[in-house]
Amino acid sequence: MTSDRLVRALCVVAFALMLALPLAAVLEPMQNAEAYSGINIEFQRPAFAGKSQVVECTVRLSGGPAGDEGGNYTYRIEMSAENSTGAVATPNTASDPSGFFRFNITMPGEAHQTLTVTVNATSKSTATSASRSTERDYKIKIVDPIVIAAKVFNVGDVDAKNVTAKFFADGELLGTRIFNVTAGGSAQLMYNWTFLKIADGKHVVTVMIDDANSLVEFSDGNNVLSKTIYVGDQGNPAGAVLTIAVIVASFFVVMTYFQKPGKKSKKT
Repeated sequence: MTSDRLVRALCVVAFALMLALPLAAVLEPMQNAEAYSGINIEFQRPAFAGKSQVVECTVRLSGGPAGDEGGNYTYRIEMSAENSTGAVATPNTASDPSGFFRFNITMPGEAHQTLTVTVNATSKSTATSASRSTERDYKIKIVDPIVIAAKVFNVGDVDAKNVTAKFFADGELLGTRIFNVTAGGSAQLMYNWTFLKIADGKHVVTVMIDDANSLVEFSDGNNVLSKTIYVGDQGNPAGAVLTIAVIVASFFVVMTYFQKPGKKSKKT
C-alpha cells in the first residue's frame, strides 16, 4: 500500500470513529432509559363534586425504576380551573415505597366549571438512583349541591355516642355521618347532595337515625324524618339548604331502664 493510500485509509478510520463516539454516547442513555418499565397512575376521584366540598382521593403508582429494582414513589398534585380559588390538595405531595397515597382535595368555591387535577408521578430506584417521571390530567366537574342540614338535640340526661345518621334522596342512600351529642346539647349534621343533573319536580329527602344501642329517637318516637322538595318552577331550586330538626330523646330509654321491675323475692 502506498503512503497516500495509507493516509487516506487512516483518515477514513478516524472519521468513522469520530461519528461512532457521539452516536454511542446518544444510544447508551436511550437504551438505559428504555430498560425500565413505564409508570402507571391509578387516580380514584369523583367525577363531580359540590363547590367547596372536601373529597377523599387515592393515587396508586407502579412501574418505573422503583418497581423494577425497588425504590421510592413520589406524587405531586397541581390544579387549575377558570376560578381555582379555594382549591387545595392536602397533602399535595408525598413519597413512599408502596406507591399508594391517600389525600383530600377541597373543591373551588365557584360552581359550573371543571377542575383539572394534574398528577405528577416519579419512580426512583434506590440501587442505581435512576429516576423517571410522568404526569397525567384528570377532570372533576364542580356543581351546586343541595345541602341537607339536620340539627339534632339531646334533651336527655345521657350522652349519645357513635350515632349514625343516614341521608337519602328519593330512596337512594347518599351517605352517612357518625356523630355524638352530649346530654342537653345539640349537633349540626350536613350533607352535600351533588349531581350532574336533577329532574324537575318532586323529590323526597330523608334523614334516618340508626343507633345500635337504641338510645336515640325522634320526638315522635320514630327514627326517620322526611321532607318533600320541588326542583324547578314549582319550588326549591338546586343549591338550596334544607333543614330538618331532630330531637334526640335518650331520656326515654333511661326512664325505661330505671322503671324495669326487679325480681320478686321468694317468700320464706
